[in-house]
Amino acid sequence: MSGLRFPIAVIFGLLLNAGMFYVLYKLTTVASTVEVRQATRIEFTRMKRDSETQTRREEKIEREPPPPTPEVPKIASSSGDIGKAAVTLAPKIDTKGAMQGIKLSAGSDRDVVPLVRINPEYPQRALSRGIEGWVTVQFTITETGSVADPIVVDAMPKGMFDEAALKAIARWRYNPKVEDGKPIVRKGIQTMLRFQLEN
Repeated sequence: MSGLRFPIAVIFGLLLNAGMFYVLYKLTTVASTVEVRQATRIEFTRMKRDSETQTRREEKIEREPPPPTPEVPKIASSSGDIGKAAVTLAPKIDTKGAMQGIKLSAGSDRDVVPLVRINPEYPQRALSRGIEGWVTVQFTITETGSVADPIVVDAMPKGMFDEAALKAIARWRYNPKVEDGKPIVRKGIQTMLRFQLEN
């Protein structure tokens, strides 16, 4: 019985393959009818223009000239009656001390010459209390004419106007001292700044 299994399996396999090939053959050999139609001829003809095209020219639009620029009004300043209610903040400054000991001579040698003097701002604390005073400041004039190392030598009242005086003098400018045609440092310059309220 066991010897018949192999031949039966082979025969069964051959029949199965033959059946599958037959089914595939039937599926691929479908008869189809193709109708042959005569192609219609299409003639292309050029269309005639009904009228000649005219080139359209864009008309130039004339623009109106821009209106003239108005003149900028000038601001006129007038004093008015404001001075009656406000206190003038311009302190009177005595700078005679800055010129003490300065000699001007002809030729290539010369001493320092003041160019720019900036008035100090009146401190708000002193202004509100109506306090007046003065400050003596000592400083050095460099080779470029700028002020260096300003210090307060004396003041009345003490410490009230010191900062304002030092800030102002730091912005002062001079023509430096010249000896033998070369600018040199000038030390020990002193000046007194007076802080007074105008009546």
